[in-house]
Amino acid sequence: MQRKHDAGETLTQSYCDETLGLCVASNAWDIVLTILSIMKSQSIPQLKSTYTTCLQMCCDASNGKSALEILKTMKQANVSPDLHDVKLAVMSLCKQGSWSEGVGLLETSLNMKEEDETLLGVYHSVLFVMLSRNELDRAEDLLLSMEDKGVMPTIYTYELVITSLLKKSTRNYRRSLKLLEHMEQKNSSQMQPNTAIYNAIISTSIKIKDVSTAMSVFQNMKAKPDIITYNSLMSVVANTGQWKFALKLLDDVNRAPGITPDIITYTNAMRAYARGKNIQKALSLLDVVKDKGMKLDAYFYTAAIDACAKGNMWRKALSLLDEMRQLGIEPTGFTYSAAISACGNGGQWERGLELLYQMRGKGMEINVITYNAAIAALANTAKKRTSTKTTKRISKDVEESSSSNDGDREEELWKHALDLLEQMKKDGVVPDAYSYSAAISACGAEGRWEEALNLIKIMQRGGRRSRPNKIAYTAAISACGRSGEWEHAMELFNDMKKDGLQPDRVSYNALLYSLRVADKADEAYEIWNEMCGRGEDSDDRWSTPDIITLTDVLGTLDPKGKKNKQRIDDIFREAVKRGIVIREDSLDSLWEVDLSGMSFPVARAACRFIFNRGLQAVREGEAVEDVTLITGVGVSHRNAPGGQGRGNDEQDRSSGATALREYIRQILRDDFDPPIYCSVPQYAAGTVVASKEIMQKWIDQQNVE
Repeated sequence: MQRKHDAGETLTQSYCDETLGLCVASNAWDIVLTILSIMKSQSIPQLKSTYTTCLQMCCDASNGKSALEILKTMKQANVSPDLHDVKLAVMSLCKQGSWSEGVGLLETSLNMKEEDETLLGVYHSVLFVMLSRNELDRAEDLLLSMEDKGVMPTIYTYELVITSLLKKSTRNYRRSLKLLEHMEQKNSSQMQPNTAIYNAIISTSIKIKDVSTAMSVFQNMKAKPDIITYNSLMSVVANTGQWKFALKLLDDVNRAPGITPDIITYTNAMRAYARGKNIQKALSLLDVVKDKGMKLDAYFYTAAIDACAKGNMWRKALSLLDEMRQLGIEPTGFTYSAAISACGNGGQWERGLELLYQMRGKGMEINVITYNAAIAALANTAKKRTSTKTTKRISKDVEESSSSNDGDREEELWKHALDLLEQMKKDGVVPDAYSYSAAISACGAEGRWEEALNLIKIMQRGGRRSRPNKIAYTAAISACGRSGEWEHAMELFNDMKKDGLQPDRVSYNALLYSLRVADKADEAYEIWNEMCGRGEDSDDRWSTPDIITLTDVLGTLDPKGKKNKQRIDDIFREAVKRGIVIREDSLDSLWEVDLSGMSFPVARAACRFIFNRGLQAVREGEAVEDVTLITGVGVSHRNAPGGQGRGNDEQDRSSGATALREYIRQILRDDFDPPIYCSVPQYAAGTVVASKEIMQKWIDQQNVE
């Protein structure tokens, strides 16, 4: 500027104003004096625009101190600053960090005339600066003080603060809720929250897993929900026990005027149907979306493939994967994980591993979720094999079908599971608790209890993400149980408690199975009492026994000893009390009881209970009647675990006999003194009847004893 002046060039007002403002903002006051001198020599006045430009430069440079000097100079020069000038000065102070001075200056402008600038606009600008500088408390205080200063905040004012609070951190969630409540309490329709505010609150509620608040906010909305609102809620409830609510939201969307479901809506609906096991309905949405001409994406296909996984439709899952590729939609890691799970649930572990190798061949990053899906595929196949073999063993046709699928037995799936764990580590992917749990399940299903124990030990030495969870412990206990290693199973059970994990029914049943295999009656009885809340530190809230529990604990007790007979009676009475067997709401009566479907140990204990109950009733004045026990017809339990074959098989079959019926007749003769002999009615082959005469004879003998 000095060179131009010395050269005799004519300087413009705007050029001088901008140069002057730049120097003021930079605190170059010596140069400011020079510029003022040059302007005076060229008869360029200091207009209001000069001061406004200086204030703008101060604001840009966050120089509040100089901005205050400019305002002071304006007043000395009889130039009245307007609201815009004050706004620039306030902003300069706030950007500088002089919050109190800035707000104080703002409050001095409350009575200024509003022209191009409004007082509300000044407040919005200050709030924006505060929020951008993380001065959240100051911003909230300023907002709540506006009404007292006579400046009415608008919906936008609240939206600015609430959405900024939530974007900064989910920790501001509660204060945002309070601001929402503050708005809703206003009587003015102009102050009611808009859809954007509600969406921000709901979205954050979902992010921090506060689903109940999200639902409450939605149900009490005073603004019309939009598709973002519906999609947000559907996304969080679709994969939970509230999946039915997600489908209700879909119906609401379809009925709501002005709202059109999009691909996200249908993706969430598909996930909800899959969660509800309505796989066909989930997959029908494929046709709906295609008919509507919507653009399909990887998320939608992943949801469809996941539905196939839940429905054991591995062929359909692979077909959809191929369809994606044909449409040019690149499958994601989550897509592959869902497809691998589908293969695993369908017993197609080789295809699952093939998909994993495809990912590696494409150079895709394989994360822990995908590895877990592959290991789980191996575990699921191993468990299905074990289940199939068990079914064959108890089938009357076991010898005829034992030669089928023998080739499968040579493939040891537990080795593949351990190999995948090692591959994860080589790839720099840290196995988590689910990785180890699935591998332990694979080992356990194939009787590799030592490998299962080793994996538990690795987990116990690991970090927080890989510490053994309830699933891992239960799988390891099952592995030991199948191999008769009850002591290791008991040790694992106690380790689980030491780790602060409350065993559930599945954990208890796994332990009881190991005790049954090892014939450990005392330990099994103690565990039963613990499950029933009788133990010293027991808690039956999470471990209520069921029919599996009852079967295994009774299966360990030899009914020949007096001590065990008392235990059997005690256990069965508790089971009846809990409604596990002979429920009050059944059609059973004092003298007629349905035993069909019971395992041999449970049926044996039931007979003792029924006859002792009848004995007590007679002692209390009840008349003796025939005892009818329903066993059912056409089901062979001959080789069931704990069962005992008897007699001529061909003869039993031809007469319509069942192993349970004949077993009941046998134990009534062998376990009771005097023996109770039963007959089979001519037209009721699935029942046995002890006549009231035989019952009276047995009762008389008990009274003598």
